[in-house]
Amino acid sequence: MADTFSIVRTTEDPLTAERLVEVLREEKIDAFARPRGAASSASFEPAEAGFYELFVPDTDIERAAKIVELELESIEKEGALNAQAAEEEALSGETPVES
Repeated sequence: MADTFSIVRTTEDPLTAERLVEVLREEKIDAFARPRGAASSASFEPAEAGFYELFVPDTDIERAAKIVELELESIEKEGALNAQAAEEEALSGETPVES
């Protein structure tokens, strides 16, 4: 019997979607991302913001949700550390800032 897939998470960033699919596949969960949005059916309406849906088999959805949450926390921490490192570098004088 074929697996039925459901959305475990959405994200606006294609790189995040790709990373989450990779992490899930490393955990032996079949996963894929599908781009959505960024179009309008009405010619004078603004386009809907693009986003990505992350699909996993229904049988793995609970385990996948936990893995995704942990990875998103890791991504957030990495972003904060990278921002801090960039700020420290800018203040150190290694990268002169033109005024």
